Amino acid sequence: MTRSGAGKWLAVVAAGSILLSQMAPAAAQEASIIRATRVDGAVTRNDGPLREGDVVGRDDRIVAAASSAAVLTWSSGSIVEVYPETALVVRGVVYEGEKKLEKTLLTLQRGRLFVKAQVPEHLFNHFELAVGDAVIASQGAELAVRHEEAEKRSSVWSLIGAVIAEMGPHRVRIAEGQQATLKSGARPDAPVAMPERTREALGKTSKRLGGSLLIEEDVGATGGPLQVRIGGIRNRRGNAPYTVTLKAIVRGGSGRTKSVDWSLGDGKTARGRDVQHTFTQGVYVVVVRVEDENGQKATAQLNISVEEECGC
Repeated sequence: MTRSGAGKWLAVVAAGSILLSQMAPAAAQEASIIRATRVDGAVTRNDGPLREGDVVGRDDRIVAAASSAAVLTWSSGSIVEVYPETALVVRGVVYEGEKKLEKTLLTLQRGRLFVKAQVPEHLFNHFELAVGDAVIASQGAELAVRHEEAEKRSSVWSLIGAVIAEMGPHRVRIAEGQQATLKSGARPDAPVAMPERTREALGKTSKRLGGSLLIEEDVGATGGPLQVRIGGIRNRRGNAPYTVTLKAIVRGGSGRTKSVDWSLGDGKTARGRDVQHTFTQGVYVVVVRVEDENGQKATAQLNISVEEECGC
């Protein structure tokens, strides 16, 4: 498998699919369980064979040989695809009950990954990947990472959401649609827009894996039960004061909404499909209630955490 272009290697992986319905939701106060949901070829865990269905635990080292690959799935929703000639260490998954925050800590020793760092909307997420001298973190993103051990160089592509990369005192934010190169001992270069062919290849990988929690679907066809979810916000943690735009994404029902009402968790309310609001420090439960012209009703909610300095 060639390393001569991100668009090439990201597009070439053995076919497979994971449906969100196959993933059990995480228990309310427990950290995720990680399972190998697909194994192709020679993949080991701590020098023994990794098999589909195996639980991957703390400090387990996953190594995919040439022409081999694996998919690891978190019970709360995150997905990691391990590419050929890759070594990955799972340092642990921790759940902080008071903050409703799940933390995943990984180390990419060499090779390539495609990552869906995601949790359901009632949880918060900190997904951290140590790569060479860098630490790459996100509270919700779909990204690809490559680490070239001999060259002491790493590359990051952010397909959905924002990624933070830190190297010593240097910190760089890689926004959605951008890529960055991180070299050991050097200040990171400013991120740049990724080529369209690379973005398309990443999109195909994401679609093939399935189970995306971060993609905002457009309004669907009418008919069937009325459904609503809250979109417009991918970063549900931020520094105070935190201004966000919330969007009610409605599917099904009559196709015509009678009302869209918001409860913003701080005593404030609003009406309409799109709402902008500024939150002060605290944790808030945002609820949207929708009713269509036939009287069908639907409700959705998500949590927003605003901190003095969240580092995200």
